[in-house]
Amino acid sequence: MISIRSIYKVNILNDKGGRLHLELPAGVADILPEAAERFIELRRTILITMAGWGYRPVQPPLIEHAEALARALPDSDEEVSFYKMVDRLSGRVLSLRADFTPQLARIAATRFAEAALPLRFFYEGPVVRHVPNLNGKRRELHQAGAELMGVMDPEGDSETIAMMVDCLRASGLEDFKVDVGQVEFFKGIFKDVELTPEALYAITDAVKRKDLSDLENALENAPISVAKKELLSALPLLAGGSEVLDRASALAESDHSKEALSNLSDALAFVDKHGLGAYLTVDLGEIRGVDYYTGIIFEGFVHHVGTPLSRGGRYDGLVGAYGKTLPATGFSIDILSVAEALSLQNQGARPTRSGVFIINFLDKRDEAIKLARTLRAEGVRASRDLVKRPLVESVAAAAEQNFAFAIALGAEGTPSGEALLIDLQKGERRSAAIEELTGCLQNI
Repeated sequence: MISIRSIYKVNILNDKGGRLHLELPAGVADILPEAAERFIELRRTILITMAGWGYRPVQPPLIEHAEALARALPDSDEEVSFYKMVDRLSGRVLSLRADFTPQLARIAATRFAEAALPLRFFYEGPVVRHVPNLNGKRRELHQAGAELMGVMDPEGDSETIAMMVDCLRASGLEDFKVDVGQVEFFKGIFKDVELTPEALYAITDAVKRKDLSDLENALENAPISVAKKELLSALPLLAGGSEVLDRASALAESDHSKEALSNLSDALAFVDKHGLGAYLTVDLGEIRGVDYYTGIIFEGFVHHVGTPLSRGGRYDGLVGAYGKTLPATGFSIDILSVAEALSLQNQGARPTRSGVFIINFLDKRDEAIKLARTLRAEGVRASRDLVKRPLVESVAAAAEQNFAFAIALGAEGTPSGEALLIDLQKGERRSAAIEELTGCLQNI
């Protein structure tokens, strides 16, 4: 048997120039300490916000049987999304999670089949997706999201939209917007119309891309009424405030489309009752996931980040694929995209320092260990310098590692029973009695 270690050694030997290259695969990245600290705090803020709405956490596994994850997804999504492997124990095909929602649908249908409705769940974790053309996209995403199951009423849609807005607001984001659409409005246009799959795809694809030229070409020979062609031609432009609903209603022919507009209007009114209507715009040309979603869809974005920060919608057909029919709506937040948006928003701001770096020049370590443990017990981030070096080098290391203060015990010129307290943000130094240090540092 050839071991991974032996292959690794061969790669080193075969590397030109004798150097080892350790590039990551395209579409994944390391999250280094400063960014990871922001990521962890952002994740915590989002999860606390969702819990505050009365949602309960679930944590499904990263790996499942492939047929379970793909059961309710379109075939095209399965082929594009999933990384697959063969289970050495069972011989069955396994997949890495590409989306949390099928897992929560499975949990709802099998573990909560007799539970009181509605079901309210939230989750957080990584998803891994195969993306044929990366173009700067990530293959590993870190998501947090929520699902509301068992509510058909548009107030359910409004709850998930309002909660998503609250999560983005709590993160500290400014100037974000949430586009809201209704895929059943689009589907209603094709009621009682017979189109070839190729013709329907060409129209749908052009609307998704908001390409008016391609849309005109796709509609030219399509066997649909002039009124429907007029509506479809206008669809990419039906975006803006609530007045868009009136314009769309005047163009719509089918009762199905008109009912979809009424449903969307009701949901927007409920979001207004939360005081969050100013964050929303209507976009009836947004028809992503038209084969998956069954009603309202929405996504959050800021103008300086190229990908959506969050997205969601109604998917009434999914839970039933796992054994129990339930209406459902939900959303997910791309935590790293939100972190990127915050970083761009706060560009130029000084990094926030925290915690204490303890430098020991005493003969014994007891005092330093005791001080560090006391500070941690008080909720203060505290770390000891384990490298013997001059004070100036230890202070530089503390500053590089983003500590707010350095404390030097036994530093030259410091009176007995006192420590040198160095404020790394202000560059100030003073002596303080060791027993008073904890009180001085509790609020950092």
